[in-house]
Amino acid sequence: MTSIADGAIVGSACVNIVAENGADAPAKLTEYAQQMKAAITK
Repeated sequence: MTSIADGAIVGSACVNIVAENGADAPAKLTEYAQQMKAAITK
């Protein structure tokens, strides 16, 4: 169940990034994904 909850939280964050950044969303999503990857690969 935690993996589903984690996915929902990440998905919601992505939706918020798109809503808040409009045309700049792709760059912001890339930055967010890179930060998430760095956090789990340490």
